[in-house]
Amino acid sequence: MTSAPLRSVTVIGCGPTGTSIALALTRAGVDVALADSDPRALDRALRAGAGTLLVPGDRPADVVVVATGPSTAADVLYEAQARGLGRAYTDVDGTDEAMWHEILLRGCDQFGYVPGRPPGTARAAEPDAASADRFEGRPWVLAPGPATPPEAVAAVRELVALCGAIRHQLPTAFPPHTVTFCVERVAVESAAHPRS
Repeated sequence: MTSAPLRSVTVIGCGPTGTSIALALTRAGVDVALADSDPRALDRALRAGAGTLLVPGDRPADVVVVATGPSTAADVLYEAQARGLGRAYTDVDGTDEAMWHEILLRGCDQFGYVPGRPPGTARAAEPDAASADRFEGRPWVLAPGPATPPEAVAAVRELVALCGAIRHQLPTAFPPHTVTFCVERVAVESAAHPRS
C-alpha cells in the first residue's frame, strides 16, 4: 500500500469530525463507507453525501477511522478489528494518554493501528459543523508504534493529506504522556504560526 493510492475508507462515527473526514475523502474520490450507532447522525452524514452505508460483506477498507467519542473508541476499535473491517486503523483520539491505556486494556491489536488526532477539533461542535474543509491547513498528529507496518503508516498519512491537513508524525519511542504534551504543543505552535 505504500505506492498504491488510498481507494477505500470506513468511517465509524458520524459526528462533525467523522463526517468532515468522510466529506474530504469523498471529495478526493475515495470510496467511503459510514457507520454509526446513532441512526440520526448516520442519516445526516449520508444525506450530506459523506459516503455510503457500511454493509456486512463489504471488502476490508484500506483504512478504518474510529471517530466516536473517547469513552467508546477502544471498544469500537476492538470490534472493527475483530470483524476485519480494514487493513489499517486510526482514530481521532488515540494520541491521548487515557485513550491509549483503554486500547491496551481492551486488548486491541496494535499491528496496523496508527493512533492519530487532528488537534483543535471541537468534540462539542454542533451536528451541522461538518465540512470537507474542516482540516485544511491544520495540524494532524500521528503516533505510530515501533511495530506498525510501514504500509499502514503510509495509508494513514495519505488519508491526512487528502483531508488537507499538515501531518506531524511523532517518533515511535515517545511514551504516552509525552505524546499528549506534544499534541498540545503542536496545536499551540500551529495557531501561533499559521500556514501562509
